[in-house]
Formats: sequence, C-alpha cells, structure tokens
Amino acid sequence: MFRFIHSSDLHLGKRFGAFSGDLPGRLREARHGVIGRLARHAREQGADAILLAGDTFDAETPAPDVRRQALAEMRDHASIRWVLLPGNHDSLQASPLWTALGAEAPDNVTLAVEPKPIQLADGVVLLPAPCTTRRPGRDLTEWMDGEATPEGALRIGLAHGAIHGFSEEQTAADVIAPDRARRAGLAYLALGDWHGPLEVDARTRYSGAPEPDRFKHDRPGEALLIALAGPSALPEATRLETGDFVWRTLPLHLLEGDDPEAALAALLPESGRRRRTLARVATTGFARL
Repeated sequence: MFRFIHSSDLHLGKRFGAFSGDLPGRLREARHGVIGRLARHAREQGADAILLAGDTFDAETPAPDVRRQALAEMRDHASIRWVLLPGNHDSLQASPLWTALGAEAPDNVTLAVEPKPIQLADGVVLLPAPCTTRRPGRDLTEWMDGEATPEGALRIGLAHGAIHGFSEEQTAADVIAPDRARRAGLAYLALGDWHGPLEVDARTRYSGAPEPDRFKHDRPGEALLIALAGPSALPEATRLETGDFVWRTLPLHLLEGDDPEAALAALLPESGRRRRTLARVATTGFARL
C-alpha cells in the first residue's frame, strides 16, 4: 500500500488586493500555514509524500521571502517528501524562480521540472507534466502513454490544467485528455488548476485548493489522501480538511413583511468563526425601505 497526499493551487504570495486593512496579510499567512497542515495530515495518515500539482506560487516572480519561507517550512518536515510541479501561474517560463528553487530546495523537496519518471518509492513511479508556459497550447500529459516503467510498478501521473475546457478561452489543444489515466496505464492521475474538488473518474481527480481564495466553489479547503494497493486496484481517496478561512455565499431571500436585519443575523456564522469567515450576501426578493 502506497499512501500520498494530493494537493495543488496553494498560490503562495497571493496579494488579495480587493481587500483592505489587515485581511490581505491574514489571508496570505493562512496560505503559508497550509504547508504545516498538509504535513500534519501526512504524518497522521502515514503518507510517504505530498504531491503539489502546480501553482504552488501565485506568480512567476514571488517575493524572495515567500519562496524561502515555503522551502524552510518544508525542510522542517524532513520526514516527508514534497514534489512541486510547475503550474500555469508558476510555469517553467519563470526560469529565475525554478533556478532559485533548485539552488535552495532541501533534500526532501523534489522539483518535477522535466517530463521524465521520478521514483517515489520501490515500485512507485511518478510521471510529471510540468507546465512549460502559462498556456502551453498542447496536452502535456500525452508523453505518459508511451513511457515505459518497470513491470508491475505503480504509475502515478501529476499534471496541471483543464479537462473538457473550464473556460471559453480554452482551445482543444490546451485540454488534458479526460481518459489519460486509462491511456497511460496510470494507477492515479493527480490534477491541479480547478480550485474545487472534482472526480473525473475513479483514477483521475482534482484535489481542489487547500485554502480557498474565492467564493466560486463555496467549499472548505481540502486535500486528498490517496491510497494505492496495486496497479490494478482502484485508488482509495479520503478528503482531508486543510482550510483556515471559510468563504461562503449566504442566500438572503426577502418577502414583504420580513425583517431583513433578523433574517441576515440568522445566516451569519457563530461569533467564534466570524474572523475566519468571508461572507458574500446574495439578496433576492422584496423589501420596503
């Protein structure tokens, strides 16, 4: 049995410029805190590695302290192997970033910067598909189909990008084949880019972001514990709570005669969670002045 944690889209260093006061700083610190929360889950669950499927950093040129603090935190959890894959926000086009990471990364951090096999453990091979640019214009996982690995090895794919197109701007060439796991004989394909958890099929999943950064998905931050018993066995996936802040859309529907203030108060979280909750109130219906 090989266990690992699948996560993605930490977006370390994100500025959160739409907010004011001390909130942007608190949101950035919560993202950094994800590293420790993932490590704690790995120790508790007996996971051998943490695979980060792209966008570990929010920009191609994160501040040096963001980069160094992330690596220092990973170094503090030396018993865990961390694998960082370039995503569309921190693609290989940002050569100064990946050169600096290569020079500073501790021994327990692996940079998956080439499309070639990485041995994670005896009989376990990782096939990464690093993003070459923000919009590669091709399916970077295609090489996995023909890549030979030792007979009986667990083949795990790691990639960042869309399947079926999440955006109208997406072209067919940008889309990862949704049946890539079957084509390439993968025991599991770990994907990043979509910030909400999504099961494509039994062997292909998006982990979702471990710390929310928008109201779109209306879910807590999560990561996935994946357990693989063998190449032909289906993966066992367990959701792990990782988020610090909660982003919630609160539907407030009003009818004439309702007390809007009381209706809103009933929707708000308990006082103990309010400093950790970002709420967007979506109001519909009718109310008199």
